Amino acid sequence: MRTQPPAASDFSAALVDGPWEHQMVAARALRFHVASTGPADGPLVILIHGVPQFWWSMRHQLQALGQAGYRAVAMDLRGCGASDKPPEGYALPMLARDVAGVITALGADKAAVVGHGLGGMVAWTMLSQAPSVLLGIAPIAAVHPGTRKPIRALVVSPRALAQIAALRMPKFTLSAARRGYLVGKLVTTWAEQPAWLDPYSLGLYQQVMAIPSAAERAAELMRLALRPRWRAAGRRFAASTRVRAQVPVLHIQGNMDHLLDYQAVAEPSFGGSDYHFACLDGIGHFPPEEAPEQVNQALLDWLPAVASS
Repeated sequence: MRTQPPAASDFSAALVDGPWEHQMVAARALRFHVASTGPADGPLVILIHGVPQFWWSMRHQLQALGQAGYRAVAMDLRGCGASDKPPEGYALPMLARDVAGVITALGADKAAVVGHGLGGMVAWTMLSQAPSVLLGIAPIAAVHPGTRKPIRALVVSPRALAQIAALRMPKFTLSAARRGYLVGKLVTTWAEQPAWLDPYSLGLYQQVMAIPSAAERAAELMRLALRPRWRAAGRRFAASTRVRAQVPVLHIQGNMDHLLDYQAVAEPSFGGSDYHFACLDGIGHFPPEEAPEQVNQALLDWLPAVASS
């Protein structure tokens, strides 16, 4: 892990070369960066990263889904990667509406939404905030924001609980992000197979976090996503998300997640009549990168019925 702050970079650090096309999409008075693959007339699948990552964390799914004939689009959330970084608007309802805006801006009526971590919480939130644009959702290693389960039942250990408490403090998260060790710290403690975070990947995540305002926005995203439910705003938001899904839900979770208890995060009561819980054996908190082939196969098995609905 880095001990000195990474050198400042600009948004182009997030425009990683590869078998995808980069584009800036105007939606909701902001510009969102997306990387896309696959045919323009294929069923649209939106891929949403977690924090403190950016679109590149979904690169394996981006390629596999594009090759399978889907119009796969990995986006940077507001405040992240090459997307705009406004000073406010980082609560989950706003992020959910951002994704809906990007779907519309891409010329589609509906899309399947796949999200990891915070991105998975955004996907869950879209069920209440933007249901009309959804074909289905696939949250990965993500807690439903409206869960009634206590946090002590959701996390796997006192150490993980202490980490969550620390991430609720913006000053701590901001300092860790600015110094460049936040990504490495979370991966090495929450992943079962941290070897996927090679020096290139770690350096890239640190470089993108050094884009002006990126660290500040990452801290705000984490603070609001982890907003205590005993406060009035947290209670109101949680209550607003407690709707039963009217679209298919594929909930993917590793059983060796060192943050979330894979059994406790299952939410069939919110998942609706077409809820499937896929448990990945021996996988930790970062399945899209720890176990890309397993995640890709789960999505490819699920998407045909979703896309044709």
